[in-house]
Amino acid sequence: MRHTLIFAALFASACATSSNSAAPATATVLASATPPTATPATTPPSTATTGSTTAPSTATGTASLPSANVGDAPEISRSVGVRGGVVVFWPRVAPRSDDPAIRAVATAVQQRMQQLAERALPGRRVEVRPEPERVCPRAGCDAMTLGASLYHTPAGGCVVVALVSGAGQSPQRLVPWVGSVDLREAVVPFREPPEARIVSRDMARCADVAGLLANNEAAVVEAIRTAAPPF
Repeated sequence: MRHTLIFAALFASACATSSNSAAPATATVLASATPPTATPATTPPSTATTGSTTAPSTATGTASLPSANVGDAPEISRSVGVRGGVVVFWPRVAPRSDDPAIRAVATAVQQRMQQLAERALPGRRVEVRPEPERVCPRAGCDAMTLGASLYHTPAGGCVVVALVSGAGQSPQRLVPWVGSVDLREAVVPFREPPEARIVSRDMARCADVAGLLANNEAAVVEAIRTAAPPF
């Protein structure tokens, strides 16, 4: 199952605004994705969530006002969080999929990231953003942000890389999470798609991802603590 795969272009074609038991497909070399751009709004702003990844609800603490512009793409977060807090984005899924099995993997990844944020930074306000919100507005977020890049193949292979950023326009730190990957760069500038920096060496079965998230979570927790602003 060992192969090399750079999965940026497939993300770009599936997500033009950004930015399970079978073996994975043959490796393919792909080009870079582009960050999200403003497009006519297709969904109304939502309220921050905690403890849920499917339906918005009010998070603990003072709620953030929606901060994305009316014309922003739906992938841009409608909340910038609060200073000292954490925003957990919906994962960057490539290629985009309505497959319930892939969405279940994305949900499991986001829920685990929320749990790691609460473990790493007890007492801080944690907001969980609904699908498809996965990036801060251009001005940045008040809170630090957490996300993930989830790549999957038609044959059922998956790779997950955690994305950890400080507040404001901080760069993203890439932390391998599930599957074996090489990083061309471990740190990516603010809002730039990380996929072009990730080379997959060995993919995990998508059906096994939820059970494999614990394997490298210590590295994710450490990255969260390092990026966290003073509280």
